[in-house]
Amino acid sequence: MSKKNKLKVNKKKSKAKEDKKNKYSFKNAVINYYLILMFTVFPLFFTSQFSKIRHDKYYVFLALSGVLIVVETIVLLMSLSEGNKKNPGEKKWYEQLSVPDYAFGALIVVYVISTICSIAPLDAFTGEIGRNNGLLIFLVFFFVYIIISRWYMFKEYVFVFLAGGSFAVYLLCILNFFYIDPLGMYRGYAAATVNDFTATIGNKNIMSAFCCLTIPLFVMLFMNSKNSVFRYIYLAVAGIGFASMLCADSESGFLGLVPTLALILLYYSRNVSMLRKFFTAIVSMLIGAKVLIVFSLAVKGAEKGFGTMQTIFIYDYKSLIAIAIAGAIALGLWFLEKKNSEFKIPKAVPAVLIGLYVVAFAGIVSLFVKYSFLDTESKLGGIMTFFRFNEKWGTHRGFMWIKSWEIFKTSGVKNMLIGWGPDTFYKAFAPYFTELSDKFNNSSTNCAHNEFLNYLITTGILGLGAYLTLFVSAIVRAVKTASKNPLAIVFIAPVVCYLFQSVVNIANPIVTPLLFIFLALSEAIVRKEKLNK
Repeated sequence: MSKKNKLKVNKKKSKAKEDKKNKYSFKNAVINYYLILMFTVFPLFFTSQFSKIRHDKYYVFLALSGVLIVVETIVLLMSLSEGNKKNPGEKKWYEQLSVPDYAFGALIVVYVISTICSIAPLDAFTGEIGRNNGLLIFLVFFFVYIIISRWYMFKEYVFVFLAGGSFAVYLLCILNFFYIDPLGMYRGYAAATVNDFTATIGNKNIMSAFCCLTIPLFVMLFMNSKNSVFRYIYLAVAGIGFASMLCADSESGFLGLVPTLALILLYYSRNVSMLRKFFTAIVSMLIGAKVLIVFSLAVKGAEKGFGTMQTIFIYDYKSLIAIAIAGAIALGLWFLEKKNSEFKIPKAVPAVLIGLYVVAFAGIVSLFVKYSFLDTESKLGGIMTFFRFNEKWGTHRGFMWIKSWEIFKTSGVKNMLIGWGPDTFYKAFAPYFTELSDKFNNSSTNCAHNEFLNYLITTGILGLGAYLTLFVSAIVRAVKTASKNPLAIVFIAPVVCYLFQSVVNIANPIVTPLLFIFLALSEAIVRKEKLNK
C-alpha cells in the first residue's frame, strides 16, 4: 500500500473513532432531558404562591438532580461492568482534571470541613437557617457539574425549551407589574408583598438575577445560532426579557447586564457580522422596553411604578435616540457585510472601546470617592444617590456590608479560614440584629446581600478563594476555547452576568442552580475541544 493510501486509511480510522466517541447516546440524552425540565418545570413550579417558593424550587432541583445522578451513576457502573476498553492513548480520568475541577473539589472539601466545625452543623448542612445554600445543595451542584461537564452533547432544541420557559416567566412578571395576576399568586397578600414579589420566581431581586442568567444567553444564542428560526425566537425572547427586567425594578439587573453587554461588544468588536447581530439584539431589547407603554395604556396606568433607571428606557426620548443609533449601526454593518463579507474592522476599534471603558470606570470610581468620602453633605437625587456609600446605601446594604466586614475581622483564625459554616450568616450577624431593627426596622437578616461577602463570612478565605478560582478559571478557559467552538463563550456569558449582579444580590435555590448548570455546560464544551485535539 502506498504512503498516500495509508494516510487516507489512517484518517478514515481516526474519523471513525471520533464519530464513535461523539455518538449521541442514552447518557447524553438523559442530560438533555434533565436540562429541558430545569429550563421549563423548575422556573415555573410552585405550590402555595410565594409562601413556599424557595422550598418549592429547592426540592424540585434536588429531585430532578437526584434522578440525573442516580441514572447516570447506573449507566457508568454498567459501562464499567461491561469492561469497555479505552481508546489507545486516551488519558486516565485523573489526567483529564481541569483547574475548575480542582477548584470545585477544593470548594467541597472546605464546605465539608466548615460544616463539621460549624456551631450549627445541621443548619450548615441543609442551609435551612439561611437560603438553603448549605453543604447539601453544593454537593448536588458538584455532581451535576461533573456529569454535565463529562457527558453533555449539544442539542439546540433544548434551548428553545429554555426560551419558552423563560418567556412564560417574563410574561408573568410583566403582567404582575400591571396587577394582572393570572395564576392568583397575590391572593391574600399585603401590598408590600405584591410590590416586591413577582412571577413564579419570588422577590424582585431574584427575578432580576433570573433575567441576568437568561437574557445574555439569548443574545449570544441569537448571535451564534445557525438555525434562522431559532435565532429569531432568541431575539424576540431577549426583548421581552429586558422588559421583564425593567418590571422587576431592581438595579442589580443593570449591574449585571450592562457590563456583560459591554464585554460582548468588545469581544466581537472586529467581526462585522457579529456586531450587526449585537446591535440588532440591542434594538430588540430597547423596543421591548417600549412595549411596556402599551401595557400601561391598556390598564390605564395601574402599575407598581418604575424607578429612575427604568423610566429612562421606557419613557425618556433619549431611549428613542438610542434605538435609532443602534438600528442605524446594525443597518450600516449589514450593508458593509453584503459589500465585503471578508472585511475586518480595524484593531483601533477594540482599543478605543477599552479606552472608553477605562474612562467610564474611572469616572464611576471618582464619583464614588467624591460623594462617599470627600463630600458627604451635598444632597443627591436619582441615579447620583448610588455614589454615596454609607449605612443607608442600597436599601441599607451598606450597613450589612460594613458590619459583615467587622464580623470577618473579629472572627478568629478558624472562622477567617473556613467560616462560620455554609449559609449560617444568620448566626454570625445575630449580634447586630438590635441595631438593624433600631436603624432600619428589620428584625433580622440571613444574608449579606453580597454573595462574595456572604461566602467570606460563611466559608472563609479558603471557601471564597476556591469559589473565585472555580469561576475565573472557567471563564478564562471558555474565552480561550471560543475561537474553536463559540458555545463555550455562549454558555459562560450568563455566568459572567450573574457574577456582576451578585455583588448586591443573594445566592438562592431559585436561580443559583442555573448558574452551575451554565458553568457545567461551558466546561463541557471546553473539555470536548481539548480532548478532541
